[in-house]
Amino acid sequence: MLVLKNRLTAEQRVELVHVSLMRNKMFALFAGLFMVGKTTVEDSKITAATNGRDAKYGREFVDSLTDKELAFLIMHENMHKCYRHLTVWKSLHDENHKLANIACDYVINIQLVDMDPHEEIIAFPRDKKTGKPMGVFDARFRGMDSKQVFDILKEECEGEDEGEGEGDGDDGTGIGGERGKNPDGQGNSPDGGLDSHDWDNATNGMTEGEKKDLEREIQQALRQGGIYAGKVGGNMPREIGDLLKPKVNWREVLRKFVRTSLKDRDSVSWRRAHKNFLWQDVILPSILGKRMKHLVIAMDTSGSIQGELLTAFLSEMNQIVKDVGADRIDILYWDTSVAGHETYKGTDTAIVHRTNPKGGGGTNPDVVADYMKEHKLSPDALVVLSDGYMHTNKPAWAHITKPTLWCILGNDGYEVPCGQKLVIKE
Repeated sequence: MLVLKNRLTAEQRVELVHVSLMRNKMFALFAGLFMVGKTTVEDSKITAATNGRDAKYGREFVDSLTDKELAFLIMHENMHKCYRHLTVWKSLHDENHKLANIACDYVINIQLVDMDPHEEIIAFPRDKKTGKPMGVFDARFRGMDSKQVFDILKEECEGEDEGEGEGDGDDGTGIGGERGKNPDGQGNSPDGGLDSHDWDNATNGMTEGEKKDLEREIQQALRQGGIYAGKVGGNMPREIGDLLKPKVNWREVLRKFVRTSLKDRDSVSWRRAHKNFLWQDVILPSILGKRMKHLVIAMDTSGSIQGELLTAFLSEMNQIVKDVGADRIDILYWDTSVAGHETYKGTDTAIVHRTNPKGGGGTNPDVVADYMKEHKLSPDALVVLSDGYMHTNKPAWAHITKPTLWCILGNDGYEVPCGQKLVIKE
């Protein structure tokens, strides 16, 4: 990462560092997250601050940082957004705002150091006079969430008045007294942070609906970033991957679906004796479940299935691919026609990173049935993903005799033309 900081304004540097992080496979996951909320540079003494949606940086502080230190600071603010710290942990702030600030910072800084331990792209900001890290770090908190860290800090500070005073991270400077432990494990007590946390504007300034919308926007950004990161060879940290788990236990749903729907699913085999009768010295054949060889996934990509909803469908599709274990998987993208048809081997678990959704027009699910008939697609099972806001001509599906599972996200009242319906709750 090379930015000529002496020739650029703070705004230009922030923008260029954003772009550099997006292009780096190590941080490509956060590309969409950088676009959530507003990013501004202010002529004030703050280091940086966030309300969980917007990020602002102090001009003087930005100018004092190296490119790698600025990249660390930007990632720090966006990790607060990623974990929705200022809404999820408001109760911790109400109990002890200082410890809540520090607990969240501990979690973030450990993960950032672990992402780039050799400081190739991002580097812990350091005081230019002392050389000490300008933020808290303690390796013993690795793998913990903010509540776990908060509880430990609270126990350690029992009997002390930790609720008020200088250096609590809310004084508008973002800098408070001595810093916490540095990346080498040395340092003082946790009484300072790298940035300011605007808890009030993150919670009191937002309605419950706005909080939910922000959560959806952040998850959408991370899912899209995950797809992009996969294409450029990047990874997704486990802690963030946990945020993006699909809403449906597809392994269980599809297991039941296949068990109850596939014809002639049970077959006799003498290669393995039925173990329930061995103790009686009776040799009987075992019953083998038929393995799904061919699965078709038909995904609605009409104009109403864009942004967050499309990302959610891709997430669900990705889990289906991983869990079903079919030999062949065909993916059909449709709106008023089948706009895309992709075929993969079931062993290819990176489909979500390679697939190219197409569509964006009206909504006519009947084109799926027509397309399958025309192209003689006769899978063991068909899974349709849609929001259900459409009209279906039932006779068009008369020739679809294979087990069909309609996964509807949004419209509980949609009546499927054939097969079974699964309503995915938002």
